[in-house]
Amino acid sequence: MQQERPLNERVREKLADATLAKTLRTFGTSYKVSRRNALEGMDFEKRRNQLSAAKTRTTAELMELFEQFRGNAEAAGATVYQARDAQDACEYIRQVCEKHNAKSMIKAKSMTSEEIKINDFLVKHGIEPVESDLGEWLLQLASEHPSHMVLPAIHKTRVQCARLLEKVAGEPLDDNDIEKMVKVARKALRGEYFKASVGFTGANVAVASTGTIATVTNEGNARLCATVPAAHVVLLGYEKLVPSFSEAMQVIDLLPKCATGQNISTYVTWMKGCNPASANATGKKDVHYVFLDNGRLAFHEHPRLGEALKCIRCGSCANVCPAYEMVGGHVFGHIYIGAIGLIKTALFHGDAKAREIIGLCVGCKACTTACPAGIDLQEIIFDLKGYLGDKYGVPAVKKIAFSQVVGKPAVMRTAMKVGAILQKPLLAKDGHHLRGIPFLPKEKDFRALPSVASKTFLDAYRSLKPIATVAKEKVFFYPGCAVEYFYPQMGTALVRLLRKVGIEVDVPDTSACCGLPAIASGDRASASMTIATHLSHMKNPADYSACLVLCPSCGMAMREDFPHYTETNLDHFQKASIIGQRVITLGSFLESRGIKFTVKGNLKVTYHTPCHQGRGMKQSAAPYLQALLGDSFIPLTDSDVCCGFGGSYSIDQAEISAGILRKKTEYIADSKADIVVTDCPGCVMQIDGGLRRQGWNGKVMHLSELLDEYVTAVQ
Repeated sequence: MQQERPLNERVREKLADATLAKTLRTFGTSYKVSRRNALEGMDFEKRRNQLSAAKTRTTAELMELFEQFRGNAEAAGATVYQARDAQDACEYIRQVCEKHNAKSMIKAKSMTSEEIKINDFLVKHGIEPVESDLGEWLLQLASEHPSHMVLPAIHKTRVQCARLLEKVAGEPLDDNDIEKMVKVARKALRGEYFKASVGFTGANVAVASTGTIATVTNEGNARLCATVPAAHVVLLGYEKLVPSFSEAMQVIDLLPKCATGQNISTYVTWMKGCNPASANATGKKDVHYVFLDNGRLAFHEHPRLGEALKCIRCGSCANVCPAYEMVGGHVFGHIYIGAIGLIKTALFHGDAKAREIIGLCVGCKACTTACPAGIDLQEIIFDLKGYLGDKYGVPAVKKIAFSQVVGKPAVMRTAMKVGAILQKPLLAKDGHHLRGIPFLPKEKDFRALPSVASKTFLDAYRSLKPIATVAKEKVFFYPGCAVEYFYPQMGTALVRLLRKVGIEVDVPDTSACCGLPAIASGDRASASMTIATHLSHMKNPADYSACLVLCPSCGMAMREDFPHYTETNLDHFQKASIIGQRVITLGSFLESRGIKFTVKGNLKVTYHTPCHQGRGMKQSAAPYLQALLGDSFIPLTDSDVCCGFGGSYSIDQAEISAGILRKKTEYIADSKADIVVTDCPGCVMQIDGGLRRQGWNGKVMHLSELLDEYVTAVQ
């Protein structure tokens, strides 16, 4: 029933749940520490590249592994079945239950079983499924489905668990008596293993060379499910197949580190063949491996979506997702949770269901960076948005804005000049912000918005004095829409700054959008047109030593998206490729040139790392500022966590955006800094707007503004 309600209602309900917010925030904070400790001393990039390579294979190679596994498993006495879809898998499992006259089936935690909805199916056929994982069992008592792939009951507090267990204990329980609660659960579940004729597990890996599977748990319940009943059913996808124990250990090693921040899980159980079973008349365990297709094989070699099948189901994409932390898995997913859940919903449950929830992604790329299988989750989500946009269309307002305004520089310039005039009655006293926007819904009005600048950056640039000496280097600066129309002072600060050190700055004759807003909204046609227009206004990148951006989102689009959107235009592709190689943010450029400054004053400065700078451009000005400011620099807690802006996301998903922003501004207030510096005008817009609404007296500045305003001498 919960999933049938409108998405905005479910989002609002979860955002209003203070208990959920506290629970998810506590986990998110502790998880980062645990994961960092677990990965300490490990070359994570190298290891995940190795895992990605190990899981890269053609469909033919995958089926060879399956046949090898089947041969070895059947030789050891097991039965191997290939299920076409969820219905086929459920029916086969029902037949196994009927063969053993099963009135109940004891289950270990398995997201694949959630995918096929086996519990509902068995209940309809008079068979009681009993979850043995503590979290899953508690949710079964609560008539809920998992909100996390690894930690199914992460949204439940100790108090809520105590109330659920009281139903089983038949007596009041002390909320703080964890030992008593565990005993209640153990007593209730222990008999179920012996009552059930059939045990059910999934598999974390399946080793083709031996016909062996492994389960990874912290409770040991999977071992009991596999050993006590007369029959054992294993449900798994083809993607769990690996050639040998060497590849299996890559999964086993990384899985707990990325899932829960443990060095190793409590139980790693390897199983092969039909072991002795006193509960079975034959004296042998009746073992069935059910390999589920359900769309997997069709997508296996898809150039983008096939990557998602490398997932080892660690749940780390949810653990680091700022939007998931706001609303939890009962909203941020369908069956599967987190970024991978958005993708797998499209693969296994249809794009109609994916269409509803895919807009919850803010686009921060944290999931991509955290994924131990090296899956570029963010790019796949963008591709899915494009596919869904092509199939279902883009909202009319966005379509018109991208195709008729943003994508046409002359029209955009005119529209913004008109806006600068019409906004005058709405201007705040400082002249740089709006007092409010009429008819803007209350939930979207959570920050002070900047006004349109009276003079664009390109207009201001032309009035700047030229460089006084012969330039030692010449760079190209792409301002982007935010600098051009809202924050021209950021761009002029960059020009003045670089000219002080003898570097000439050239700019485009006309400012054109980079196309990222259209890409993020799924409007591929407008994105292609906008990128082509952008490139036509860009000067020859080979004439410059670097292409500077003050907006890392623009820089990331130039580096990652331009080549993809210009594949059919060789001239544009070549130009885009050169730009992608030379695009760089200001802090990284200054650091690479060894340029240092003396900064006046003794103000305390903290730094927010924009998502697309740290994870898109792989750059950050934090080390540069630390060296420049010394003790005046204050590290910001979760500096690289999203501020919630995400372009139009802060309008489309305003309540989630506001929630993410509140967390960011709390950490800023805790820092006691006088100035917040960042490298993205979008982040400035979000953070400055939020802090102003909260009455904060400090400044929010772009790095270019800080250096321009507080530099006294060049070293």
